[in-house]
Amino acid sequence: MSTTTTTVTESDNADASPSPSPSTPTTTTKIVNTTTYELAARNIYYAKPAAAVSATTTASLLSRLLRPCGAARPPPPEYILRDVSLTARPGEILAVVGPSGAGKSTLLDILAARTAPTHGRLLLNSSPLRASSFRRMSAHVPQSDVALSLLTVAETLAFAASLLRESPDEAVADLLAELRLGHVAHTRVSATRLSGGERRRVSIGLALLRSPAVLLLDEPTSGLDSSSAHVVVGCLRAVAASRGTTVVMSIHQPSSRILSAVDSLLLLSRGAVLHHGSVDSLDAALLSHGLAVPAQLNPLEFALEVLDQLPHPSPTPPTKTTSKDLTTIITSSISSSSSSSSTSPYSSRIHEVAVLYKRAWKVVYRSKQLLLTNFLESILVGTLLGTIYINAGYGEAGAHKRLGFFAFTLTFLLTSTTETLPTFVSERPIVLAETSSGLYRLSSHATASTLVFLPYLLAVAILYSSTVYFLVGLCASPAAFASFVLVVWSVVLTANSFVLFVSSFAPDYIAGMSLVSVSLAGFFLFSGYFLSRGSMPAYWVFMHYVSPYKYALDALLANEYTCAASRCFGGAGAGVDGECSETGRDVLAEKGLTPQERWTGVQVLFGFFLLYRVLYWIVLSRRAARAKR
Repeated sequence: MSTTTTTVTESDNADASPSPSPSTPTTTTKIVNTTTYELAARNIYYAKPAAAVSATTTASLLSRLLRPCGAARPPPPEYILRDVSLTARPGEILAVVGPSGAGKSTLLDILAARTAPTHGRLLLNSSPLRASSFRRMSAHVPQSDVALSLLTVAETLAFAASLLRESPDEAVADLLAELRLGHVAHTRVSATRLSGGERRRVSIGLALLRSPAVLLLDEPTSGLDSSSAHVVVGCLRAVAASRGTTVVMSIHQPSSRILSAVDSLLLLSRGAVLHHGSVDSLDAALLSHGLAVPAQLNPLEFALEVLDQLPHPSPTPPTKTTSKDLTTIITSSISSSSSSSSTSPYSSRIHEVAVLYKRAWKVVYRSKQLLLTNFLESILVGTLLGTIYINAGYGEAGAHKRLGFFAFTLTFLLTSTTETLPTFVSERPIVLAETSSGLYRLSSHATASTLVFLPYLLAVAILYSSTVYFLVGLCASPAAFASFVLVVWSVVLTANSFVLFVSSFAPDYIAGMSLVSVSLAGFFLFSGYFLSRGSMPAYWVFMHYVSPYKYALDALLANEYTCAASRCFGGAGAGVDGECSETGRDVLAEKGLTPQERWTGVQVLFGFFLLYRVLYWIVLSRRAARAKR
């Protein structure tokens, strides 16, 4: 472990060429004192999970004992990486290069402690690397850029910085200058507004906010033009020099300009190391094999062209892991778990919820299409239904109109929230990436999202109820109107939570929409509107009780007929003495409902609302845990 003090002078130029123009450039001088780390890998082997079966498991031993004589032995494991050793030093950039399928991404996942190697060791400053503590002091930047497209560059960095430190403003300002993003600080992180290189630097900036000692990047120049790729690598060069960060990046085929910013190379082919060292040493190695580099090519480009002519290491099986090694691994895991449990990398839960709540509100407010859709739908559909069922009246016709109106209201309310599915599906990889990197707890995200949608959907419920309630001529009582709003609110909350739950596992928007549509149709079918519970086959009765439609419909009917208990809903054939043949109270009894049913229905709907939120949290928690490996 060493301490370095470095002074770096950077140009505050934008996306143009990194070389400053002769005219008076703006420069910033930064002095950084940081503890540096050297990352090393020794004899790394990695086999495909399906083939890499441990010989020490009970199942494997039993299969060997019970195998018939003469039976074919299982095929040997197919190794993606073979005997890979490397050293990445602080303040330097190590580029992992090779053709497609060489094992670059797999090696980077192993170095990031996201995937365990089949054999071999990872060392940090010559000591065994502990995965959980290493993840907290390192950062991994994937190929895909994950950031909310409705936030600006400065807001994206500021919200992330607020979750990591108390005073984020200075850190964000320094980072914008360091990554040459000052000119787009107030531009939204969208593919239509930022270039590919600028979005990639935003992703790098989010990783640098954690002040990582080791920065690992999976093909940061992929999909970029040569100028943007050079700017990205130039920024990484400046970060490595100014912060003493150990930078490891995979790259497909770097140009000569990019190679000039790289300190050392690791050339992979078919999972084996062909060269590890500087570009100059690669030139010398090629000459030693009788391969002279043409003038128009750099040594690496030429090496990639003549890979088949270079000597490949003979495939040797890895050495068996001894019991002493296993003991060391287990002890390291236990001590790592105890140390990670004693110190939490997160901010306080209240602080996380507050920051995420503010960010979620900003995203919802800027979703103009979603806002207009929900509010205009509430007004237009409310007005349309109100004019269709206008002044429903009483008597037998009034009872039929009320039932039809309530059924169509539920259909509209439960399907109108599906507009949020694309938003939820698109945000899911961002949430998983942020929680997997330890930026915040997943439970804080779920809580903040819930707190945002509670008032938002209450506004939708009030808008719809105010439009339709009095046009239809429902019971003119403030208490009954308030209860109607409460039922509508609980219905849209339940629907919103159900869509959120589906978004946690739906592979894409189309599959999610299909699943939501089929589920809502099933809920409506078993609500009791088309078929009473007594008429259902016994093996389908359970669906009647898991349908939110059932409780919402019962609550609306109980609310209306409790308020209009003395109103006459009988037919034309009233009694001879002029008395009503069926009152609102009788309608309730006929449907097997009580006045308390409206509150029971609301409570059950809020229970569904919470249940789907908890299921959403459970599914994403499992996915985030798998992402951490």
